[in-house]
Amino acid sequence: MATTGASTMASQLKSNFASSLTRGLITPKGISGTPFRVFPSSRRTSSFTVNAVKADKPTFQVVQPINGDPFIGSLETPVTSSPLIAWYLSNLPAYRTAVNPLLRGVEVGLAHGLLLVGPFVKTGPLRNTAYAGQAGSLAAGGLVVILSLCLTIYGISSFKEGEPSTAPALTLTGRKKQPDQLQTADGWAKFTGGFFFGGISGVVWAYFLLYVIDLPYFVK
Repeated sequence: MATTGASTMASQLKSNFASSLTRGLITPKGISGTPFRVFPSSRRTSSFTVNAVKADKPTFQVVQPINGDPFIGSLETPVTSSPLIAWYLSNLPAYRTAVNPLLRGVEVGLAHGLLLVGPFVKTGPLRNTAYAGQAGSLAAGGLVVILSLCLTIYGISSFKEGEPSTAPALTLTGRKKQPDQLQTADGWAKFTGGFFFGGISGVVWAYFLLYVIDLPYFVK
């Protein structure tokens, strides 16, 4: 009786040990052999979650679409939308739509012609000769002629005679305005003529100040 009980207990222990041992083994399918032991991974993976905290007040967007409409294709920034920048841009000849295109071209040409003489005098090939002023002035006048020809070519290729202005007739706020006459064939021709006249006048004025009146400027 005691022998039978001992053998039964021994067989149960053996079967429990065998079952616990085989649970940690993997037998490959289609391969006959000793099963592999699978050891628990000692590598621990840590993860964390970032939760966004809702602000008590809505945040202010520094850069946003103009007028809140992303389909306009322009952005409002503290620089481009400041009153000072808006005032400066609105006073440039290109944006003064109420002024005749001829006068706007004269203003732009005068600024370019007056400022082009100095670089040609100081950096031209005859800068170390007695003819530096004359050569620089002629070079500046030649550049004004080239720019005028470029403006003429652009106007011929972009605008057709008799067609209305291609400029928008509405402001960004939806207010109606008179289209800019500069964006027409006649307006662009006036602007080009004014630029040529103003540019040559600026070159002549700069030469007159530097070498006729003989003012003590550095660019001489």
